[in-house]
Amino acid sequence: MLDKIGLSEKITMPRSTSKITFIIASLFMVTALITANVLPWSSLAYAQLQDNSSSNKNNPIKHIVVIMQENRSFDNYFGTYPGANGIPKNVCMPLDPQNPSHGCVKPFLSSNVVSGGGPHSYQSSIIAYDNGKMDGFMVAENENNDIMSYYNNKTIPYYWDLAKHYTLADNFFSSVFSYSLPNHWYAIAGQAPTTSMYYGMHKAPNAVGGGGANKNSKNNNNINQNAADINYGLDPNGSNNNGLNTKSNNNNTTSNSDPPPPALTLNAHLKKGLLHKGQRARGGGLNSPSPGGQVAKEYLEESNLTRTVADLFMNNTTISWKYYDHPIELGGYRTAVNNGQAYDYWNPFAAKGSSYTQNYYSHFVNRGQIFSDLKNGTLPDVSWVIPSSPISEHPPANITLGMDWVTYVIDSIMKSPEWNSTAIVLTWDDYGGFYDHVPPPPIDKYGLGFRMPAIIISPFAKPGFIDHSKYQFESMLKFIEWRFNIPSLTNRDRNANNLLNAFDFNQKPQPPHIIPLSQRELNAINPFIDINRHPG
Repeated sequence: MLDKIGLSEKITMPRSTSKITFIIASLFMVTALITANVLPWSSLAYAQLQDNSSSNKNNPIKHIVVIMQENRSFDNYFGTYPGANGIPKNVCMPLDPQNPSHGCVKPFLSSNVVSGGGPHSYQSSIIAYDNGKMDGFMVAENENNDIMSYYNNKTIPYYWDLAKHYTLADNFFSSVFSYSLPNHWYAIAGQAPTTSMYYGMHKAPNAVGGGGANKNSKNNNNINQNAADINYGLDPNGSNNNGLNTKSNNNNTTSNSDPPPPALTLNAHLKKGLLHKGQRARGGGLNSPSPGGQVAKEYLEESNLTRTVADLFMNNTTISWKYYDHPIELGGYRTAVNNGQAYDYWNPFAAKGSSYTQNYYSHFVNRGQIFSDLKNGTLPDVSWVIPSSPISEHPPANITLGMDWVTYVIDSIMKSPEWNSTAIVLTWDDYGGFYDHVPPPPIDKYGLGFRMPAIIISPFAKPGFIDHSKYQFESMLKFIEWRFNIPSLTNRDRNANNLLNAFDFNQKPQPPHIIPLSQRELNAINPFIDINRHPG
């Protein structure tokens, strides 16, 4: 199948300013149509539903492990995988969708393990999507050829090997047209704070009340406690009813008070389309009158009103869970707001005040603890495994290091007694700007977003199976809820397809397919296992 894709081809021709202006105006019109809900969301929503009523009685799965890496589209990793819905023949991404004669870029095979991604904000996603035509990627990504690259089994052999032995899902979509943070929210809550979908959060905001945050300052907690408690949904005792705030909109992912999306930041006089890599929230501290400060404040308020699956776990003391990433400090919410940790893109729990309370904080541990838990027989019922930046595959991280990290985690599970009762879902959190050819099916005004690679690994996963079922991040929630008999959180996870088509619980359990790592590979990832990320 590899020969069906051409090598990189880029043809350029002069373009007039008037033509560029027309392109920009057209893109604005497309976005206006989408955000005005002209598309028939209600008629398309959840059009493909499976029978999710299978009984979980006596189900052999006791542990569910979600491994979420970073920033890869399905076509970028599995676009030429035999039998999968991969890159079509004769694709060439136009530099100017309105004027194909201006040139195009074909998908091309890459062996570069350090690739450059592109913008992947709400605005970039909408431009790339182009009302379902999927022809705006070069405009959205600043004409960066890297976004048309793809890999094969020579560069990511361990991922292709896992897909060969277990189940590859080739119709698995991210939840929203946006970047990491809102998609991580949907994976744990079936919804996300609206501000997180439209705006990038502060990476290192100033302290509440003004002034720069200093991680080494002894006064980081000396902010206005009453203001923090009121603004972020907490009572003075630091409790928010285990996240079950009665003011939250638990059945929907939208509300009548949703802010409008920001305008597309395109600049007609530049050769390359986007002026900025997405619409970043700018400004001072959370109490600042600047737009950035207001966005950050609203994000925390929304976060504390958003119920997550962890809140359901806490109301069912028989379900154990851990977030393998880095610890959260008991009582450290205000410090996290000051130093930016509360805005962590890969751990949305960090924005909730309840995460820093006695009942919750111990569930957030160093990612390396999964190895000791496996050795000690203390792997929880539900786990999320989140990488540090160097092993995340987020450009410009080395994708080989990320692949080796994931393989090490999966090998360790396979070598443990828990393998026989474990289901692993390996996926990536957003498309990272990389091309994918399948238009996401619209189910509401936020998504679905672009296709992600996803591999379901278990003794009960169908071996060598390509699952064409329509899945989304909420399908992982649905599987967790189904397995542990807990209620759904929103309409998104309630109506999502369960992952059950990837499994055959009546088959003879598959033996572990361990991919042994060399000492050199282990030494390469070891320094990055338990380092903390920069906030965001």
